[in-house]
Amino acid sequence: MNSPSASASPASASGMTSAPRQQVAPVDAAPSLPAAQWLVANWQLPAACLSILVIAALDLGQRADFPVASFYVAPVLLALWSQKTQHALYLAYAATVFSVIGFMRGPLGGPHGEEMATRVLSIAMVWLAAALSLQRWRREKTLERAFSDMERRVHDRTHELTRANSSLQTEIADRKGKEELLRQLSGHLMHAQDQERRRIARELHDNSGQTLAAIAVNLSRIENLMPDAPLKMRNLVADTAAMAEQTSREIRTISYLLHPPLLEEAGLLAAIGWLANGFTQRSGIKTEVDAPSEFERLPADIEVTIFRIVQETLTNVARHSGSKTAFIKLTRQPGEIVLEVRDEGTGIPPEKLEKVHGNLSALGVGIAGVWERVRQFGGALEINSNSRGTTVMVVVPLPGEQL
Repeated sequence: MNSPSASASPASASGMTSAPRQQVAPVDAAPSLPAAQWLVANWQLPAACLSILVIAALDLGQRADFPVASFYVAPVLLALWSQKTQHALYLAYAATVFSVIGFMRGPLGGPHGEEMATRVLSIAMVWLAAALSLQRWRREKTLERAFSDMERRVHDRTHELTRANSSLQTEIADRKGKEELLRQLSGHLMHAQDQERRRIARELHDNSGQTLAAIAVNLSRIENLMPDAPLKMRNLVADTAAMAEQTSREIRTISYLLHPPLLEEAGLLAAIGWLANGFTQRSGIKTEVDAPSEFERLPADIEVTIFRIVQETLTNVARHSGSKTAFIKLTRQPGEIVLEVRDEGTGIPPEKLEKVHGNLSALGVGIAGVWERVRQFGGALEINSNSRGTTVMVVVPLPGEQL
């Protein structure tokens, strides 16, 4: 009965056909390679076996006093280079047996002291070589155990790293999902804030502003109806009318700051110009606007975002910089809007900048709000500050435009 082959031969792998034959595995190694290739790879063993047979034949058949037994160590030394260390031990046993048989082939009587010394020395050299082979075998076993232990540790460590990496990837995905939800929530809050500002501005303008205007008209009528009233009373009515007028103007200003009508009616450039002029009048900080004369309208949400950023940065200039001037530069580049607000103040304190480390909230709520607005559109915020002033640069990409 034919036994199945353990692996395909090179001839069958290359398409050549050969007659089926039964493969007999060698006793010592059971190689999977064909016999010819195995002999080429392990030539030391056949050479050692052949040499020990030749030496044994010469030793057992000699009639002279030539010390052939001293050459038994040669096959053992040759077997040391074999892939299997056991081969040297087998040959050492064979050499010992042949050497003893060779000594016993002659008559027991007579002087054999020199031959015995030669054979004892030969056997000692044979087993010295066998001891080297045994030491090599033990060292290989130790290395195999160490390698196996190392492989096990590497496998365990790889398994641990795989689990840790999987857990880390899950955590990263979860954190990204939470960041996306937080960004969406922040966007909804910003939108709700702008809507609430618009509602409050409308109520201030339509209700409180109109009421104050009516109060001012009534006070003026009262003043006209009392021409003969005491001077003190007329002055009081006039002062009250003036305060009502001033309050009406302040409410109108607050209403416009909450939601400027120019932003919807005339666009971003007109709204920023109005904001800069009002900021100069209220704070005394000379504010210049550098923008192209022809500036196309942008999407409403982007215009609101840029206007709020300018508004917040100017507020920070008035509160913290100590600068007498402020500069606003607005440019439209392919695919993006670039806004730059610069002052010539004292700059942000270095100890405050050291605490940032990517967390802009360390610079205050205003800057954090600016970053939240910029992040809604996937933009970039850069802050450069030194003793000569601070520059805030914002880049907002325009949807639907290619860079």
